[in-house]
Amino acid sequence: MTTFRLQKPEEEVRRVGFVLEKQGIHERIPAQVGLNIDVSGSMSDLFKSGTVQSALERVLPVALYFDDDGRIDTWVFSNDERMASLTPVTATTYQGYVEREIIENRSLKRVLWGGTDYAPVIRSNLMTYGLLEERDAGGLLGMIFGQKRDTFGEETRSGIPAINYFLTDGLNSDYDAAWRLLSEAEHAESQIYYVMVGIGNDEFRFLRDAAEEFPNVGFVSAKDLGQFVGGDDAYEKLLPVELCSWLKHEHEGEDDHH
Repeated sequence: MTTFRLQKPEEEVRRVGFVLEKQGIHERIPAQVGLNIDVSGSMSDLFKSGTVQSALERVLPVALYFDDDGRIDTWVFSNDERMASLTPVTATTYQGYVEREIIENRSLKRVLWGGTDYAPVIRSNLMTYGLLEERDAGGLLGMIFGQKRDTFGEETRSGIPAINYFLTDGLNSDYDAAWRLLSEAEHAESQIYYVMVGIGNDEFRFLRDAAEEFPNVGFVSAKDLGQFVGGDDAYEKLLPVELCSWLKHEHEGEDDHH
């Protein structure tokens, strides 16, 4: 099984820069980088083998290139409301991160090795970046039942676009709820791009449908995650043409505001 180990972060960051230059990005565009990791039962072998750790180490140079803080905002999710936001991954914390922060993290006991739902973690992403706010629905019914209304926004709290990598190996059971969130965020022109990495041989109907429908969602197939992150073309796959075009568009829009 091909694997990747991050030995020289500075060298890998330069490789990220070379890939972006090929895509027409010749100056650094600031961006926040996030990672959603599927911790459903079918992913357990990939955790135990160290493959998820390899994937995390491959994403880190992307974060080091784009983000002034050099961090990966990290979430894990399974089904229902079983998800959690974790300590960010950085150049000083990445070694042994998956074992320490996920597998051996007692506070995640109720989250790990369940089913697969996407909506709760997408909602958490959007709220963390300030792209979604829950407000009182208003009116008598809102007062009585405490109903909330979602309000979606365009700019992140920091004003910097967010790139979020989504590692998942299975069919989600909340198609409609997850679709509605992505649709609302896209309609609001929210500053977030999802790179959906489908692991294994599933059809990934939701991920493919979302990538086809929304300009800020892309799908990447990783039938063998170890080979995917260990390949010489890993950064080309993690930084696809559509994402680079989206980043350039966001950057041009930012320039227009100044």
